[in-house]
Amino acid sequence: MPFDLPSAANRLRHLHSDPLPFRRALLDVAFAAGCPVSEQAVALEHGDAVTLRMASSVPGDPRLRCVVLDLDPPGHRTTWPATLDGLGGPVVAQTWAIALHTLVRHARELPWELIYTRGPAMGVPTYVQERLQADDPTVQVAPCPSQPSSPLALDGVSLTLRRAENVWRLPACDWTIRVEVVGAETLPRLRAWLRTLHGAWTLHALSLSNQRLTAILRTERPVVPPEGIALHELSAPPPLAFPVNDALLAWPADWLPSPMAARTLTDGLWLAGVTPEVADDAALPEVVGGLTAEWQIEPIARAPTHTVHLAVSAAEAAGPVAASGARTVWHLPGALEANLAVRGLKARLAAHFKAQ
Repeated sequence: MPFDLPSAANRLRHLHSDPLPFRRALLDVAFAAGCPVSEQAVALEHGDAVTLRMASSVPGDPRLRCVVLDLDPPGHRTTWPATLDGLGGPVVAQTWAIALHTLVRHARELPWELIYTRGPAMGVPTYVQERLQADDPTVQVAPCPSQPSSPLALDGVSLTLRRAENVWRLPACDWTIRVEVVGAETLPRLRAWLRTLHGAWTLHALSLSNQRLTAILRTERPVVPPEGIALHELSAPPPLAFPVNDALLAWPADWLPSPMAARTLTDGLWLAGVTPEVADDAALPEVVGGLTAEWQIEPIARAPTHTVHLAVSAAEAAGPVAASGARTVWHLPGALEANLAVRGLKARLAAHFKAQ
């Protein structure tokens, strides 16, 4: 037994949201496996990525290269919805531990390499694809999502709405309130409610992360929120920058229907999320509501050419897979116990090496 798999998997799951302790836990598991390991960090546009490479001690070119991609959703330190948690999160870290345990124990005499990369969803897939050769014998090991998911091809979308001139005549508003919206569809729900308000209002300091939206709302009269939107009156209002009324109302929801992250800028609003694959010739608007729209679109998930389901039940569904460039994906059943997943990987490894 190279290391205690259940204990290692539980520790990784528990620490996944805390970067430094999680990194130490990863290295502890890697060293316990007793094979060569190297670590590399790289700064990408949307955040830092870390790659952990492990290899068997058998000399020679790897006959099998396994990759595991652990993507952090837009708006750092957030979690994916259950339909997309096969793209990143604690279950992906557990998948890495299962793959390492299986390789160390059942492929001791063969050359292999296991690559784990964690970083921002917008950036890491492209970074990994650029470093994998098309003819590499690469297999991506990925978990099934917790719940049945939607399209297998997904793009990450970052949208910045900027105003040309930051000039605003603020209306007189006697009520200053902190707004909080929690759950799914937070931004659409907030915008729909604000459109029903009578009288003048301004919105400031908007922030959306991890399915929790907060903002400061100024109104000229008391307002009553609908269910799901909480208001907290502020007796000492904080200093306020320019409002984002124009950006919120102009936000092109047809192209980015439910942002996963948002924050106020000094001259507008930044939004990010995941959508079905956007066509290369899509007519993305460059100006909306008098604001310029700056778009960034990158592949997040793509359907693999060859997928092997290692599930033991027909109820396990394969979902979107991080776009690593690997032609073959081995899906592990995320909801099952680790020893069952190890059996599936062991059988797949035996079949793979027998076919070489």
